[in-house]
Amino acid sequence: MTSPITRFVRLCRLLFVAVALVAAVGVERAAASPDLRTLVEAARAAGENALDIEPISLVQATSRQLLRVEGDVDFPLSVGIDLPLDARPSEIGPALTGSVAETGRYVVLFDVALAKASRKVRDIQDRTSRKVVSVDRIDNPAYLRAVKKFDSSSTRVERAPDNPKVLMRYEEAQRKVATTPRYLEQPVYGPYQFKVADAECVKTLTVKYHLVDRIANTVISSVIDVVETERFTFAYNIDASDPLQSAYASDFSTERQVRDWERAPIVIPLSQVLDHALAKSGAARPLGSLTAFLDEIGRERTRASLRAYAEQYDSRPLNDPRFDSVVVIYTPTGQGSGFFVRPNIVMTNWHVVENNPIVELRTYDRRETFGQVIAKDVRLDLALVKVQDRGRVAPFFQGKGLNPGDSVDAIGHPKGQRYSITRGVVSAIRKARSGTNPTQAGPEVLYVQTDADINSGNSGGPLFLGDKVVGVNTFGLMQRIEGGEGAAPLPGLNFAVHYAEAKRFLDESMKGD
Repeated sequence: MTSPITRFVRLCRLLFVAVALVAAVGVERAAASPDLRTLVEAARAAGENALDIEPISLVQATSRQLLRVEGDVDFPLSVGIDLPLDARPSEIGPALTGSVAETGRYVVLFDVALAKASRKVRDIQDRTSRKVVSVDRIDNPAYLRAVKKFDSSSTRVERAPDNPKVLMRYEEAQRKVATTPRYLEQPVYGPYQFKVADAECVKTLTVKYHLVDRIANTVISSVIDVVETERFTFAYNIDASDPLQSAYASDFSTERQVRDWERAPIVIPLSQVLDHALAKSGAARPLGSLTAFLDEIGRERTRASLRAYAEQYDSRPLNDPRFDSVVVIYTPTGQGSGFFVRPNIVMTNWHVVENNPIVELRTYDRRETFGQVIAKDVRLDLALVKVQDRGRVAPFFQGKGLNPGDSVDAIGHPKGQRYSITRGVVSAIRKARSGTNPTQAGPEVLYVQTDADINSGNSGGPLFLGDKVVGVNTFGLMQRIEGGEGAAPLPGLNFAVHYAEAKRFLDESMKGD
């Protein structure tokens, strides 16, 4: 009879063999992936409606800041999938670090350098129509009829005051007089002029792409330019009282129609991108290290961001050096805050980065960069990100001199409002379970309780006492909304991981560095 230990050993061997076979299949599949020219030719031969023959990853690598608010990107780029390829939208980290069997041999990163919509208005002409210039009051024939009927009913009542039918008709006639307007308003129309103009609208797109061959470890980088033109005819200053106003709606374009066209994405077929890359295949270069490649993309994004700012004016404050220590952290699901604890190390909350191996960051001086998550502690809700750029270190508070009542500042990006300061006091220093994961096992965490506002987007940012960090802003207490769904924040009950916990996590994570 076979012993339980023997059966367990055999089961482990079987599992090991199964894992090895799965890995071997993945490697074999990756190694068997065709080169780009063969892949494109096979896809075209198969036809658009054929089953997908190969995965390929598509990554939006444009500066998130430009995409969101800053004006150089008036409309998005869309890739039209016109080949039977399993085109998978992906984030830059998983696309460049995941298994080749999952991402596909080829990863295409798109960086929109310019997406501008412009208008040129020409051939302005005057058109003549009619509008209301005055209103005449005329007697209402219905009112005159109602009065006549009422007078007749009054006479009948005088003759037969006790007749119910006569009384009912009298009351009805009385109501009719009371509810019928005595006069009617009749509009008087006169001529006026409005303007008609032809507008030539142009959308200009410049997109840089990087086609990465993950097996050959090469990259092809190039630029595609696209220009789309459309003509619209506008009508300006049509009077609201013009009786032909509704008819003009079908003759002329509206501002909304033009804005919709200007904001609609420009679609570039995937086949065009791959053909363009094939034409540039002689310029393929070694990919090198992932760090160097991400640094190249970061520099391109910084240049695009600075170019957008060169034509803008803002109220960016320059008199608080603490801002130089704080960064914006972008993730696939949103954004959070962080701050430099070493020249190239940023601390943030674990729930900001979660399981993303690579995150995008933006510094106060508008540099775009990337970082690799190198350490995390789910219980503390803390993480460290190694950044390709360098920044000003925010020093931690020293000693045990932090007291309730001390004035503190939270710096971060609540609800996307970048580099906002909220001020409050230290309410208490207490141990508690994690507010982001109250079921987390392990010892309680030491927090700084404060009434300084901490909202979504503040997570991971520093809580300052003067110019020293006393906590990592993490969460605020919530309460259920009575009679509804969801929860609302409880004012003044916010928590930051205590600097002692943050320092200990940093020191333990960076041992030997």
